[in-house]
Amino acid sequence: MKELPRLLVPLLLLAGLVALTYVANPGQEPPRPPPPKDPDCPDDKCPPKPKKPRKPWGELTGATVGGSRHADGTELMFDLPASLHQRNTGGSNGAGLCVYASTRHSGHWHDEPAMQGLFDWMRKHPGGSYPEKFDRTMSQFCKEKSLPVPKYLNVQNADLALLQKACAAGLMPGVTYSRSPTGRYGGQTIDHMVSLVHADDRHFVILDNNHPGADQYEWMSLAEAKRALPTRQGNIWAIIPLRPGPPPVPINRSIP
Repeated sequence: MKELPRLLVPLLLLAGLVALTYVANPGQEPPRPPPPKDPDCPDDKCPPKPKKPRKPWGELTGATVGGSRHADGTELMFDLPASLHQRNTGGSNGAGLCVYASTRHSGHWHDEPAMQGLFDWMRKHPGGSYPEKFDRTMSQFCKEKSLPVPKYLNVQNADLALLQKACAAGLMPGVTYSRSPTGRYGGQTIDHMVSLVHADDRHFVILDNNHPGADQYEWMSLAEAKRALPTRQGNIWAIIPLRPGPPPVPINRSIP
C-alpha cells in the first residue's frame, strides 16, 4: 500500500472525529450558517410595527356625532338648549358627578327644582353614584332644602323597550353608557351616565355630559344602543323622572 501524502492524514483524522461526535450525539444537527441580516433591522433591532388605528365599532352602521336633526330628517324628542347642558365635574373627593349632571338635564326639561339643584349640592359631597346612593342623596338634599322629593323611577335592569316608551311619553331618562359607537374614549369600556334625548325604532341619541354642546349629540342605531348602554355587568341603570315635561313642538301637517 502506498504511503498517504502527509497533508491528507490530518484531514482524515479530523473528519473521523467529527463523524464520531455526531454518532455519540445522534440528535444533534450540524451547525447552520447564521441567517442573513434584515436590511430593515439595523443592529438586529427591528423597529416596532405601527399599530393600526382602531375604527369605531359603530362605523359599520353609521353612528355619528351631530346636531339636533339627523340627515334622514329625524328631530330630537328632547332638544335641550345648549345653554342648559351641564358639563361633568367632580365631587369633594374628585369622583365624577355624571349621574347628577344627567339628572340636572332631566330637571331642566321637566322643570323639577330638586333634580336641577342636586348637582351643585353634590359638588360639596363625595362623587360617584349607584342606585341606592342616588336615592339617599336625593332624599338628603330635599330634606336640607325643604323640597318635596320628586317622583322618578330608579330602574336597575331597564331595557331598550322601556326607554323607548319613556321617551315616547315625553320623559327624559338618564341612562348608563359604557362604550361609544363613534370612538369617543378611545373605544374603551367606561363607567358613565348620560342623558337619553331620543329613542325610537331607528335612532337612540345621547347627550353626554363630558361632551356638551348643540352639535355634540351622539346618534346611534338600535343595534348600537344594545352594546353602548349596558354596564360592565350587562344591565342598564336608568333614572326616569315622572313629572310631565313641556308639550311637544307643534308640527304643520297637511290635512287630506
